[in-house]
Amino acid sequence: MKNNNRKPKKKRLLPGLKRVKVNSGQDAVIRWIKIAVIVIGALAVLVIAGNRFGNFTVASISDYFNGLMSGIKKGDGYPYYFDSASVKDIKKIDSDLLVIGDDGFYVLDSTARKLNNTRHAYSEPVCDTVNGRAIIFDIGSCSYQIVSKTSVMYEGSTSQKILTACIGKDGIYAIATRGESSVSQLTVYNKRNAEIFKWNCSKENIVSVDISDNCKRAVVSVIGAENGELYSKVLVFDFEYKEPLTDIYFGSQIVAKVEYINRNRIVCSGERTLTFLNRKFERTDIDLSLNNLSRIYTGENNLTAVVLSKYGSSSSKIINVYNKNGKQLFTKELDFAVRSVSCDGDYISVLSDKKLVSFSRHGREVGNTEITSDGIYCFIDGNIIYVMTTNGINAHKTFGTHGLELVTRTAQVNNE
Repeated sequence: MKNNNRKPKKKRLLPGLKRVKVNSGQDAVIRWIKIAVIVIGALAVLVIAGNRFGNFTVASISDYFNGLMSGIKKGDGYPYYFDSASVKDIKKIDSDLLVIGDDGFYVLDSTARKLNNTRHAYSEPVCDTVNGRAIIFDIGSCSYQIVSKTSVMYEGSTSQKILTACIGKDGIYAIATRGESSVSQLTVYNKRNAEIFKWNCSKENIVSVDISDNCKRAVVSVIGAENGELYSKVLVFDFEYKEPLTDIYFGSQIVAKVEYINRNRIVCSGERTLTFLNRKFERTDIDLSLNNLSRIYTGENNLTAVVLSKYGSSSSKIINVYNKNGKQLFTKELDFAVRSVSCDGDYISVLSDKKLVSFSRHGREVGNTEITSDGIYCFIDGNIIYVMTTNGINAHKTFGTHGLELVTRTAQVNNE
């Protein structure tokens, strides 16, 4: 006969643990605390991704988690040497570098580790980057790709040959092509790659396009000819309307590049042109006098650095730096030729054939580094400046005088 009065066996506890009585009310409290911890953790991830990429998207968070998962892996540090001398272009993509070659592209992180190593068949690859995303397109062809730092997100094609393209902060992008029934046309796609706007430019060629920070507008620069003379115009479109919000005539002052800064403010630039447009499209024309604009760089934080050739000279330059409202922060004369200029929120780097000079946003020289004579582009990222050469990428310190000393980067360096 079974003994129904047998006492149930007590569960054994691990050594050092004591049994604690928990009632149903405490159970509920603990359950809600667990839920709160999970929610707070999820929100923390979203905030981190939002701060890093500027918007909450599945792709942004995916990139962030990919970075966390691969964070224990590191490259050999800088300098980094190219496998071949076929590099076409390099652009910053967040704090990393997007390297485009003849037959492929890849991203180098702060330790020179390769990410997103992808092949392509483009003959003239060009790219535009913002907010950790890039559009890579083939000039004169019909192919393009949307990529993140870790993956190819979309491969597309156009019916007409591509003239130029750009990508916006929330993933929408614009592509200018030859027109089907016009000289050129602009098509804008959302982040799901669906067409949301199209404009046919009947008489002019589109040469530059950019998307506003809120991704609701596009600014376009066009060049046409009339009576044997070239002319330039800048138009701004809201994607909810067919007609432009403004159509600004620049005449013979050719606008080769347009960029949004500080939400709906715009900078228009060309060899003899530098103009800031405010939110009401009122113009502030910068007097270049007898100087030519030779270099311009606008960081994602809206600081704009402009290099002028003094009286057209190749060896005497002037650098002007403007804040997000188009106000000049400083101007300096330089006694050397400038190959490249770059800026972030706090510092500006200027590359010549012999040295690399860095300035604060108020014009104080904070660094001066000797370099080899084959430097091509420079990219500043806080206290590190990357320099592209004919055979690789070097990393130099932003601050102080370092001679030919290079920085070997083996870990992420935070902006100061």
